[in-house]
Amino acid sequence: MLHLPGKDKMRLSCSSSGTVHVTMDRVLIAATPSYDLYRHNEDGSTEKIGWIEKKLISFMDTFDVYMEGEGGFGVTGLFKPTPAYRIEGDFLDRNFSFKNAQGKIVARSNTDGW
Repeated sequence: MLHLPGKDKMRLSCSSSGTVHVTMDRVLIAATPSYDLYRHNEDGSTEKIGWIEKKLISFMDTFDVYMEGEGGFGVTGLFKPTPAYRIEGDFLDRNFSFKNAQGKIVARSNTDGW
């Protein structure tokens, strides 16, 4: 799949100050939807802190979150590091959970009353 950089971009910012803290930028060429994560520093610079990849085969929507510099090498196959987090659930209904590397749920998101 081919995606234009900057087209699929999300910025996470503070609601009170408007300061951008993290940017998710869609990877240009990838077999599955993938996003690079960039932290915005106080001096105006950015640094890549990790990436998110959608799992190709799963029973529900599943994304793996990898942290930069956490071991492994290369970007495919057996050489990837262990995901720091896994996000699973139904993203259309906004009902999903965040699990850490040990598989323990650390956060949930859901909408009630829709």
